[in-house]
Amino acid sequence: MRSNWMYAGLMCLSLAAALGCSAPVAPAETGKNAAGKAPGAVQHVVLVSVDGLRPDAVTTLGEVGAPAFHRLMKEGAFTLNARTDFDFTVTLPNHTCMVTGRPVEGEAGHKYSENSAPTQSIHDVKGAYVASVFDVAHDRGLRTAIFAGKPKFVVYTMSYDSARGAADAEAPDHGKAKVDAEEISNYNDPATLSATLRELAGGRANFVFVHFAETDKTGHTDTWDLEKDSPYLKAVAKADAAVGKIMEAIAADQALADSTVLLVTSDHGGTGNNHKDAKDKLNYTIPFFAWGAGVAKGADLYELNAASRKNPGEERVPYDAAAQPIRNGDAANLALKLLGLPAVPGSTIGAKQDLVLAPVQEKQEGK
Repeated sequence: MRSNWMYAGLMCLSLAAALGCSAPVAPAETGKNAAGKAPGAVQHVVLVSVDGLRPDAVTTLGEVGAPAFHRLMKEGAFTLNARTDFDFTVTLPNHTCMVTGRPVEGEAGHKYSENSAPTQSIHDVKGAYVASVFDVAHDRGLRTAIFAGKPKFVVYTMSYDSARGAADAEAPDHGKAKVDAEEISNYNDPATLSATLRELAGGRANFVFVHFAETDKTGHTDTWDLEKDSPYLKAVAKADAAVGKIMEAIAADQALADSTVLLVTSDHGGTGNNHKDAKDKLNYTIPFFAWGAGVAKGADLYELNAASRKNPGEERVPYDAAAQPIRNGDAANLALKLLGLPAVPGSTIGAKQDLVLAPVQEKQEGK
C-alpha cells in the first residue's frame, strides 16, 4: 500500500530507545471501516498542506502559472490572509496545530515546539494525551490517512499508533491506532501524490492529511524568491500541479465530487532562506482554500465568517484577541464539522466549529 512504509518503520526503530516505539504495522488494503460512512453529506475531507507556501507566490504566478490554486479561488472559498500559530512559524509546531486544533503555547497548547527528528511523542512533550482529528474520526469508525513528504512527520504516526493512541472513546472499539494508512517519504512529493490518489480511488479514506515538502526545501536552498522563473516559484508551480491532480481525481469520480471537500493551507511562508521569525508578516501570512461539495464559489472566507472571524490586515493577532483571524489550526475542527463530527477534545482553535464555507441559510418561520 505504501512504498515508503519500510522507511518509516526504520525511522521508528531508530527512535525506539527514546520513544519506546515498535515498527508501524502496515494497514490492510481495506480499512476496518471501509464500509463506514460519515453521517453528513460530506463523506471525505482531504487536507493538503503545501509547506512554505506564500500567498503572494500564488498571485505572482497568476492563473497561467498556478491554475489549480486559481481554480480553488474561482470555484471555492478562500483567503490569502490566513495566519499561522502566533508564536511559531515552523513546520512541526504548525502541523500539530492543524491536526489538534490547539496553539503551541499556553495552558491549552499542544507544546510541541520541536522541528527536527522526533525524540518524544506529542503526548510526552505535553505531559498529557493530546487528542487529534485522527482520534475523533477513527473512534467513530471512519478511515484516516496521512501522506507526508518529510521524515520527521513520523511523529504523528508514532504519537497515534497502537502503543500511544488513546483507548477508543466510542463503541464499538476500533483500537488505539488512530491512523489507518500512512506513507512518510524523504522529500518525495510525487510519491506523496501517488499515495493520495490511490487512497482517493474508490473513495476509501474519510480524512486524508497530505503534506507536500518541495516548496519549503527550495525556499531554504534557493530562498523564497518571487522573481520570474525562480526555483521557489517553479517549486510552487509543481505543488500547484499536484493539487490540480487531486482536484481532477475528485472531479472525475461523481461520487467523490458529491461528497468531498478539499482544504489547502500551509504551515508558514518564508523570506530569505528561512521562516523562523514569527513576527515577520512574510512568515505568518498564509493561504487557506476550501473547494468541493457545498462550498461557495469565489467566496471570501472572511466575508462568509464576518460574525466569527476578522481579516487581520497585516497584523499578527494573539490568541486572546477578541477578533480572531482564520488560522491553519482551524483545519482540524473544520474537517470534523464537515464530516458531521464533534470538535477535537481539548482544542481551542475553531472549537465552536463556527467556520462556514457557504452562506448560512436562514430558516423560515414555521418550516
